Amino acid sequence: MVLVVATVVCTTTQSIAHNQGIPSRRAEAIVEFNASCMSEGLWTGSVALVGTIDRTVFRQAWGYTSVERAVELREDAIFDMASVTKPVATATALAICMDRGWVDISAPFTQYLPEYQGQLQGTVTVLDLARHISGFDNSKAYMKGGQVIENLLSDCPVRPPRQKYEYACINYILLGLIVENVSGASLSEFCKEHIFDPLSMQDTRWTPLPTSDTRVARSIFTPKVGVVSDNPARAAGRPVGNAGLFSTADDLGKFCRMILAHGTFGTNRLLSEKAIAAMSVKPDACSPLAFGWFVAAERNPPSLSKATLSHTGWTGNSIWIDPAQQCFAIVLTNRTGDHGRAIQARIELAERVLREVHKELRLGN
Repeated sequence: MVLVVATVVCTTTQSIAHNQGIPSRRAEAIVEFNASCMSEGLWTGSVALVGTIDRTVFRQAWGYTSVERAVELREDAIFDMASVTKPVATATALAICMDRGWVDISAPFTQYLPEYQGQLQGTVTVLDLARHISGFDNSKAYMKGGQVIENLLSDCPVRPPRQKYEYACINYILLGLIVENVSGASLSEFCKEHIFDPLSMQDTRWTPLPTSDTRVARSIFTPKVGVVSDNPARAAGRPVGNAGLFSTADDLGKFCRMILAHGTFGTNRLLSEKAIAAMSVKPDACSPLAFGWFVAAERNPPSLSKATLSHTGWTGNSIWIDPAQQCFAIVLTNRTGDHGRAIQARIELAERVLREVHKELRLGN
C-alpha cells in the first residue's frame, strides 16, 4: 500500500468527493483534522495519496502552495522532497549499481571514492554510510568556506563506525559521489535514466525548477520557489545525494508500486530481489535503517505493519511502503510549524485516511 499526503489549506468537503469509498461525514472529519493542522501553523497545504500495487484508493489535496495563500494546492503539486531524496534517489541508484556489480555495499566506501582524504577511525563500509552508523556526525563542518564537496572529502568521523546511530547528511552526499564515480554519470543523470524515466516519474527532478510552474509548493525555508531548502545541497551548487529532489505524490506512488512489485514496474525490472531485501531488512539493531529506509514501527501509522519502509523530509514529507500488506501511503506538506509536531500530525492524517479505506486496502490490523 502506498499513502502520499501533501498538505494544503481547504475547509470544504467537496475537494474529496471523488474518494467515493469514504462516507461524507468521515470525509468531513479528515478535512477538519487537516484544517486544524493548518490553523495551528503546521503547514499551509498538503496532498495525500494512498494506494495498492495496482490502484489508487485515496488521492486529495488541501490548502495553498505558500503562506500567502494566493494559489490553491493541486493534487499534482510539486514539493521539495528534502531528505526523501536519500531513499528514493540515492539509495535506489546505489542499489542499481550493486545489482550491476559496480559496488559491494559491504566493502569500504573509500574503495569507490579514492578522493576521500579524511582520517577514519576504522573501516567504514558503504552500508555503514547508508545506515548512518559511519561515525560521521551532522555538525556539517564542511559548510565552512563554501566549498562543500571539497571540504567533506576531508571531513573526519567523530567516532569509530557501528558504535552509534547518528543521522548525518554527509553520509548520503558521499554515497551520491560513489554513484557518480562508478557510473561515470552525474547523480541526476543516472537517476533520470535508470529510475525516473523507467517509472514515468515525469515531474521528478533536482532543483532548480522553472519558476513559471504554478504547481510548485513554496517552502518557507528558502527565499525562492523551486530552490532546494537544504543548505548543504544548495551550497554544493549541483545535485547531491542528501537532498534537492522535487516530486509529486503521483510520481512517488509509482516508485512505491515498484517496491511492492519486488523491483519491477510493468515490463521493467529496476531492482533485483536482493536489492529489495537490502532495503527492507535490517541486518542488526545498530540502526533503525536497513539500506536507505527506516524499518521502525514507531515511525508508522498504527494501521501499517512492522515491515513498513518509511522516510521523512525536513520540508514536511512522509512516505510509507508496507510490503506485508501490499499498500503505501504518502503525505506531502509545505511545513511551516515545529518539525517534530508536524511529523506526528502527518502520521495521524495518514492513519485517519487508512482507517477509512481499510476495507479497500484489506488491512489485516
